[in-house]
Amino acid sequence: MKRILLLTDFSENALLAAKQVALCSEAWKTEKVIVYHTYNSVTMVNNEPIVVVNDEVKDVKEKELTAWFDQIRLLFPPQVELSHRMEDVDLSIGVNAICQSEEIDLVALGITGQTGFAKILVGSNAITLMDLCNKPMLIVSHKVVPAVPKNVLATTDLKEVDRKLELFNLDQVLETFHAQLYVLNVAKKEGSAADLAEELKNLHERLDKYHPTYDYISHDDIVTGITEYAKEKHIDLILSFHKKQGLLASLFKTSISKKIAWNGAANLLVIPMDKS
Repeated sequence: MKRILLLTDFSENALLAAKQVALCSEAWKTEKVIVYHTYNSVTMVNNEPIVVVNDEVKDVKEKELTAWFDQIRLLFPPQVELSHRMEDVDLSIGVNAICQSEEIDLVALGITGQTGFAKILVGSNAITLMDLCNKPMLIVSHKVVPAVPKNVLATTDLKEVDRKLELFNLDQVLETFHAQLYVLNVAKKEGSAADLAEELKNLHERLDKYHPTYDYISHDDIVTGITEYAKEKHIDLILSFHKKQGLLASLFKTSISKKIAWNGAANLLVIPMDKS
């Protein structure tokens, strides 16, 4: 994670994300962090363009960004190069452009159930950002105290195991932070998880060096099953491989009514499986 894009709306939740990234930056040997804020100056109402951000509002936003940047820069080690940027552009378009031009390794942002980045992450905007962003996304929960992760949960449907493990080097999380790995399969129907036990063996060759704990449970609600397991095991970080319109998308839609992202049980690292 040499180069990180840190999204901000100047909220307390964005500040939590900044603190989380700062705590991990030394172990990651992070070299550069770009603080990024977007807005849309024009919106469409009844097919007519309406200016919602004028020059005066833009000046206020620039001052907010500068003040917020000055606040969070003190959190980071001196070797990390920090900069900030604000653009009049759709969030996903801006994130994609910077990820490509700056060779970003990780996009980080905060989330809460009612304010701040919930405005971005609730509903279609969240799915759009995950579907279009080709880089891993660290979504920091407002219910988690920023800390170096020690217990990491990888949720799995036991499909495309080799491909998933090739997409993301787990050493960046597990060996870097000396974290314990938990691998969880949740099945809706009773007995289904046990039927998949044989398939779990496919994971062992790739994961044995991490000495993981394997569990598979049955639960009528997958989101609730993950939440309860994460709380029981004191999970700090959930790894989830995201496929367009796949399981993660459906979980996020469901979790809107469950106080966003597994009820904030842990921070979430979304790893894209599709390239836009």
